[in-house]
Amino acid sequence: MRSNYFKLFILLNKRLLKKKSFIVILCLIPLMVFSLKLVSERESGIVRIALVNEGSKEGEQIVNSLLERDSVFLFYEFDDEESAREALLDNRMDAVWVFPRDHKEKVSEYAAVLTGAEGKKKSKRVVTVIEREDNVLLQLSRMELFGALYSDLSFSLFKNYIDLKFAPEGVSDETLHGYYDNNVNTGTLFDYRDGVAGVAQGGSNYLFAPLKGVLLLIVLLGGLAASMYYRDDLDKEIFTWMPVGNKWVFEHVYLLTALIDCAVVVLITFYATGLSAGIYPELPLMLMFILSGCCFCSIIRKVTRNLKSLATFIPILMLLMLVICPVFIYLRQLRVLQLIFPPTYYLMAPNNAVYLNYFVIYSAATIAVDVLAGLGSRCSS
Repeated sequence: MRSNYFKLFILLNKRLLKKKSFIVILCLIPLMVFSLKLVSERESGIVRIALVNEGSKEGEQIVNSLLERDSVFLFYEFDDEESAREALLDNRMDAVWVFPRDHKEKVSEYAAVLTGAEGKKKSKRVVTVIEREDNVLLQLSRMELFGALYSDLSFSLFKNYIDLKFAPEGVSDETLHGYYDNNVNTGTLFDYRDGVAGVAQGGSNYLFAPLKGVLLLIVLLGGLAASMYYRDDLDKEIFTWMPVGNKWVFEHVYLLTALIDCAVVVLITFYATGLSAGIYPELPLMLMFILSGCCFCSIIRKVTRNLKSLATFIPILMLLMLVICPVFIYLRQLRVLQLIFPPTYYLMAPNNAVYLNYFVIYSAATIAVDVLAGLGSRCSS
């Protein structure tokens, strides 16, 4: 019996691979990844920022660290503020950050005001920021600036506090640095958990972030295309020779053939691009995705009733899943709708173990609904 199903799988595979539309779906997977890889190797920042250091050693260190940092913000070094302003006016830059010649002194003065060493004086600016407009992206870029300034400001705050509270006569910077570097600045402020290791390894470029979800949708598209081929074969009465009781099994082998083909290509792509979280978490998730996806596609075929309505509904369904499923962004308000579609569970399970339990329940539920729908159609026929 198992050998018969394997032969059927091989025969159906040959049949599917003769269909041009199915070949196009399979080719979409490497084509999309290759295209994104080409784009990701180019400049893909969302904000262009000009950096100007007027001569301080500390400013030079900050500028160099920003230029070397892998970020969605693109940084460019300019020799002087005037040329940077011209680039801003010409729309070549979105913002200008100017680090002054007396950067160290200004940081110390700013810290002194914050610690109360200079009474209630107004705090002085450390970095000059010039922008054409104030928008969300530029506000986010300032967080990058705050992070770059944190090290200098943190030490200055520490120094001012020590001088103010414990050592009015003053302590040398070398002595304070020795204590600060070895004792104070240890540990991490945030604890990052590698819950989505596959995405993190897939490249720091933000273009790769939704790739995993899009590839899963293509796997499901392969199953939906197979359900359309099966509907067409039914209309042509190709399977009239088959006993009614075997048609339910035959349909699912038909759908599984397409889903497995797409899944194999996608898994290879996951590993080739570094999107995979490893064999152990990836393979069970993909097996459940194929199983639930097979029943999901079968249910969609039965609901749409005829080939024309199925062909019309597939692009609408794909667009709905692209928007509703957490492919690009997770919206808690859409959670109830997200739970209808198989990609949600695959994408959320690596981050949240609860979704792994949900995935098992969802797979069992889709199988049950599909079996009941199959019994109903068999009774009606």
